[in-house]
Amino acid sequence: MHKHIIHMAAWLIIGANVCFAQTGVYVPQGGDVSVHGKDTVAIFSDVRNEGRFGSLKGSVVNFYGSRWENANGAALPDENEYDSIHLQQAGGVFRFLQVKGINSGAQHIYGGYSASAGTGASFPNLSIGNAGDVYLDDLSDLKVRSRLHFETGHLQLNGWNLVVGDGSPGDITGYSDKSFIVTGSAPGGGFLFREMISTADDMVVFPIGTAAGGYAPMALKNDGSSAKTIQARVFDSVYRYALSGNMDASGFVLKTWHLKEGQTALKDVTVVLQHQEADEGRDFSFNRDSSYVTRYRSGGGWDTVKPSGTERPGRITSGTQRRNSYMNSRTIADGGETNTFLSVAAFKNMTSEVALFFEAYRETVQWVGTHWRSTKERNLDHYELQRRREREDSFYTVARMAPHSLNGNSTGPLDYHYRDDNPYDNWTYYRVKIFGRDGKISYSAVKPVPWLIQVNISPNPNSGNFRIDLVGIHHQLRMVMHDAAGRERDSRIISSNSTLISRADLPAGLYILTFYDIEDDNREVVTAKVEIVH
Repeated sequence: MHKHIIHMAAWLIIGANVCFAQTGVYVPQGGDVSVHGKDTVAIFSDVRNEGRFGSLKGSVVNFYGSRWENANGAALPDENEYDSIHLQQAGGVFRFLQVKGINSGAQHIYGGYSASAGTGASFPNLSIGNAGDVYLDDLSDLKVRSRLHFETGHLQLNGWNLVVGDGSPGDITGYSDKSFIVTGSAPGGGFLFREMISTADDMVVFPIGTAAGGYAPMALKNDGSSAKTIQARVFDSVYRYALSGNMDASGFVLKTWHLKEGQTALKDVTVVLQHQEADEGRDFSFNRDSSYVTRYRSGGGWDTVKPSGTERPGRITSGTQRRNSYMNSRTIADGGETNTFLSVAAFKNMTSEVALFFEAYRETVQWVGTHWRSTKERNLDHYELQRRREREDSFYTVARMAPHSLNGNSTGPLDYHYRDDNPYDNWTYYRVKIFGRDGKISYSAVKPVPWLIQVNISPNPNSGNFRIDLVGIHHQLRMVMHDAAGRERDSRIISSNSTLISRADLPAGLYILTFYDIEDDNREVVTAKVEIVH
């Protein structure tokens, strides 16, 4: 491997522990600079890299200039590219440093990478050591293939994106509430990407915050079977429509975490959110024990789930744990929308309470109609319609219904309907099981529903020979036939669902058939008409 020395405005001298003052470093297109392992290089000027600025593991590039710019076609290769190998930790460390007496103020990076296209220049390893912070320049994202390390200061995304990892989530180290990735306080801005998080990676940390002093990190575990590239950012406040709209957020942590998995709805993940006590709304702190991670759903607002409680202190840090920091977690199993918005909420009164009227009735032999009207729903999770047939021992669920109210809270009337497929020939008992978000379970009144018997006569009219088919009953009935004058003309026990009747001897006319249940004190259950013609 050859090492080239490139100059434009001044000389760049590369060697072991050598530092030379300069006014500018330029690697032109086609130029190739490389830093050998165990070499340390200091650069005091700005850098523009249009060619290849390579490095090997163990080497260090200390950068004291104001701006490092990678052109879109530039590269920062390591031994994986030079020697066609596949090391997990390869390449040197590029340190952005502020040292008293040498330089002052913030430093800037034009990364020369596009997160959306997945192409461009990328650093093998990057270290942030500037108390005045390092900023991404406009119109370019930044990628770090292996390790991002924090010595001091923040990495300010400034509206652009940072990608860590290359076919894996990579490593981020040294982060704390004093040094982290700043995604910005506004709803719009740059994201931190962690590439290809697998189930073997356990919890992958996103050390993000909204501003210096606004540390609000998250960690994510992939519960699914395939690797996921996740992007996340956090911004201040909680909005009615996730990105806009005022609302009373006093019961929330005043941070919103925005997550995406490309164009796929995020699912099969466990998320841990960490916040500081200073970021809690005025009503949140008193009810912190009943807090939970809330998720925004379009058309439904911020949801309410059973409180998960908090852990204290927050452990998402490489430094000392802050006493007044807290963590909440939630598993997201179902896919929702492409953009997932999360916050942390705690309401004053998580006790559930539901008032409703319930009725059930036989519509046809096949169907039972049910209806309930709630006049109050507070912290309702869902309803379950349950039934028990006459010879069964217990109730069981036949339908599950989500609340029609916003977040399970309403003080106005709301109607629920369900038709149950139940062609049963005896009594059926129905009730509504009510699940509160606090874990409380209650029940409506039990409503009995009788069976329904249907008589089909064919042909009708007929010559006195016809078939009677009974639907909805499977035991003996007594049939009595009367003519139009009320005189009894026939009486018999029908012992099957289909019976042939032969009464060609009867005169033409209209006849009434009445059926009695001999197992229920000869209760009249159904009537029918038959017309005999000759």
